[in-house]
Amino acid sequence: MIFVEKVNLQFGSKILFEDVSFHLRPKEKVGLVGENGTGKTTLFKVITGKAMPDSGKVILRKGLRFGLLEQDLEGGRETVLERVVLGDPHFLEIKTEMERLESGQAYHDRYGDLQHEFERLGGYDREARAKTILLGLGIKPEKWDQPLDQLSGGWRMRCELSRLLLQGPDVLLLDEPSNHLDLRSVVWLESFLRAYEGSVLLISHDRRFLNSLASRIVELDRGRLSIYTGNYDDYENQKREKAELLESQAANQSRKIAEVERFIERFRAKNTKATQVQSRIKMLDKMERVQTTQGTKTIHFRFPQPVRTGRNVLEVAEVDKSYGSLKVYESFSINLERGWKVALVGENGAGKSTLLKLMAGALQPDKGEIKLGANVSRSYFAQHQGETLNFNHTVFQSLEESAPGLLLTEKRNILGAFLFAGDDVEKKVSVLSGGERSRLALARMLCGGTGPDKLARRTGNEKSHPPSFILFDEPTNHLDMRSREHLAAVLSDYEGSLVVISHDRFFLDGFINRVWEVEGGVVKDYTGHYSNYEWAKSKEAEDIVAPSGSTNEISSSKLGKEKKRKEAEERNLRYKNLKPLQKRLVEVESRLEGLMQTKEDLQTQLADTGIYEAEQKSRLMETLGKQNTLKAEEKILMEEWDSITVAIEQIENPS
Repeated sequence: MIFVEKVNLQFGSKILFEDVSFHLRPKEKVGLVGENGTGKTTLFKVITGKAMPDSGKVILRKGLRFGLLEQDLEGGRETVLERVVLGDPHFLEIKTEMERLESGQAYHDRYGDLQHEFERLGGYDREARAKTILLGLGIKPEKWDQPLDQLSGGWRMRCELSRLLLQGPDVLLLDEPSNHLDLRSVVWLESFLRAYEGSVLLISHDRRFLNSLASRIVELDRGRLSIYTGNYDDYENQKREKAELLESQAANQSRKIAEVERFIERFRAKNTKATQVQSRIKMLDKMERVQTTQGTKTIHFRFPQPVRTGRNVLEVAEVDKSYGSLKVYESFSINLERGWKVALVGENGAGKSTLLKLMAGALQPDKGEIKLGANVSRSYFAQHQGETLNFNHTVFQSLEESAPGLLLTEKRNILGAFLFAGDDVEKKVSVLSGGERSRLALARMLCGGTGPDKLARRTGNEKSHPPSFILFDEPTNHLDMRSREHLAAVLSDYEGSLVVISHDRFFLDGFINRVWEVEGGVVKDYTGHYSNYEWAKSKEAEDIVAPSGSTNEISSSKLGKEKKRKEAEERNLRYKNLKPLQKRLVEVESRLEGLMQTKEDLQTQLADTGIYEAEQKSRLMETLGKQNTLKAEEKILMEEWDSITVAIEQIENPS
């Protein structure tokens, strides 16, 4: 499907890719992981031709269609539904040409071909399928006729994702597709992609998402690319085993180097040992050192424990809240008790964020009362908290604003815990990335809270006190996987109370002990971890009993069985035709991968200057001959690979 072969790319002194190679196979789901800034998004651009490498190449199967979900999207005047349905240039061209011929009332010979292609692209039910996808991603009918330029970046992202899913390209390149989705939409997307017929290359920091979808993990680390078979958990286990092996090899090599160095030092001055000494010096110079894996920097901190509160932390009493004619809550009441760690879940627009803001004091009710309990102080982390910082401040000034009473050493320790060290603390907030701003906002919360209801103005001599009740709205959006996991561990140790909205199920499962499901202005309470909530919801679904069948349903059942029998026969025939092609495709791909490795080994030999010495001429000619032979074989195999994949697609998707 896609071959990336020995790609190199460098920006100034920073090496993004160094001899990066991998192969994306048909129907394969691959997770692309790595620290922020390692070049994952740039690799997408290289694959799609939006960026050119310094050397190396990307080979795409002939006629390959790919869809790229990018993070930065602009809005236009077209509506949401228009963008999704007509956002495929090829489909729009076919539709426009058909309409032109129809308006002329003179059906051209070409019209039949156009109609055939229109049907192949699902033109007659395209709008219905588009609406199903929009609903699955949480975009409700009232937004379908809105122009894109009136929507926020998050809604435009959902719209663009809907367009790509409807288009159904051979390869989906998805850059953090779950970042702007609610939990239910993430679960829907996960289910959709599992059944997706094309290939998927996915950048994500959501562990459960990757575990559910990925059959391989590709890691970018300091310019190098490593490939691991299995999902994210498998990748972590294999990487740990690899690191332990490298540490062992490095230790053995260090002992050997030390022995050689002792020999050199001992006999350097002895003429009788000069040959052996020089031999060992050359051996050390040529020895390739075992490179151990470097530890990944992650957030490392603990929340100071808050003062003990009364049993009732917060009481919502007979609250009404509306936005214009839209009534979100009416006579709504709920209590939150000490030690409760609550996840708010529900469909987009159900009122989760409204409830969180009401509890945080960031939004006032139209009617009713929201009361804090004894000794309760709150801190609120908004979804875009990092964007509310003073961009003119430095990192250090921003923290100092939140914690004037801390000692200089304490402030620097906290910033260091959030990966701001050395000169980083003097950076302006305006030049920080989204992830860095989120980390800084979390550090400010740690120092004493950023809620709207600070009970007393602090003076410069007062100590900052940690909040006893914290509220988070999507705190993990710009955090990498390991930082998310550490934050979950910290929140598990936290002895205060909290309420959180998050689309990351693995993150939630690490610390929450209750789930509040928001729907129709009502909250349904589930006790236990998020996994317990999922189990309870599955049991509820099983308990829904379908009505008994009528005569019409029995007839329909017979027709359904006949249809299934015919479909089974067609599947068997397709399988019979596909099996030899798929077997040969595996053989060709296996040979291609081996061939690419052999080519790389030959290139390494040719990079050795010693091969160009006169006495090595025969070896040089032999190596060059092998290289030419491999290039010729690669060309033949690529042509066969191309023809086989086209034949397979024609069988799987008959026009």
